[in-house]
Amino acid sequence: MEYFEPKVSIVIPVYNGSDYVGEAIDSALRQTYKNIEIIVVNDGSTDDGATEKIALSYGDKITYYRKENGGVSSALNYGIEKMTGDYFSWLSHDDKYEPEKVMNAVAALQANDNDPKLIPLAHGYYINSSSEPIKDFPIRFEAAKIYEGEEVLSVMLHMGVLNGCCMLIPKTAFEICGGFDEDLRYNQDALMWYKIFASGYKLVFDGKKTVMYRRHEKQASNTRRDLLLHDTEAICETVLPLFIAHSTKACNLLYLYAMRNAKYDCRAAVNKCISKGKAEQILSGTQVLRIRTQLLYGRVRLILKKVYLKLILQK
Repeated sequence: MEYFEPKVSIVIPVYNGSDYVGEAIDSALRQTYKNIEIIVVNDGSTDDGATEKIALSYGDKITYYRKENGGVSSALNYGIEKMTGDYFSWLSHDDKYEPEKVMNAVAALQANDNDPKLIPLAHGYYINSSSEPIKDFPIRFEAAKIYEGEEVLSVMLHMGVLNGCCMLIPKTAFEICGGFDEDLRYNQDALMWYKIFASGYKLVFDGKKTVMYRRHEKQASNTRRDLLLHDTEAICETVLPLFIAHSTKACNLLYLYAMRNAKYDCRAAVNKCISKGKAEQILSGTQVLRIRTQLLYGRVRLILKKVYLKLILQK
């Protein structure tokens, strides 16, 4: 077999990230896999140059760009446009990689005949603002097993969207599916992964804990519920036909998607799911009742999350 050493582009989008971006860049520079480039995209930070000063301090060890603010989707798309690698590796400015992250992903590709439609997924764990471990990510897949796209969609709808920083994505996936939706500021990753795995891409889990995902109160996921509600409703028009097309008696993706939205109390999106599901005759009365019950849980969950942030993350 021909030696396989693809170039990997680690793209770090950052906005007002002087607190953590240096740690993210350092973790990218420590990668044991050496055929990489590190692209930092400053999405119009407004912190009096603090973020830019840190990025520029790395000199030619990284490639640095500054653009007008447009949101994380626009920063990711900018990085994808500028990347010269064969594979895209997203690293949020407040997260970190273990040194073997990229090496393990490439090894997973090598173990599967360098399949161009295969996306390796790493394991990881949560850290707090001081980089102290909180807990591991949930295990969703069996290590080394190949999962077809529809299986991946089902898992995401059951257990939540995959962490983008854990994946190594062929650049061709963006050429086929397009980039991140720049009108979205919260669920842009969810829509992207739904489109990719509905387009014939597969997944393999390497089982190694090499991604550190930071939980802190400044994250949009903890402060901007309005963005969640806006994005979830907006992407329904795109994903509902997708999930209807891939739903079967054994796995009703539309039902799973409605239940997922109900868990987060996204009522407008839930109502769209129910309306479409009834019209297409793929949601039963029992399923609709379960979805409505899940909405009640969604309200309680919001309260519990606020308590969690106060007790666990304020350290």
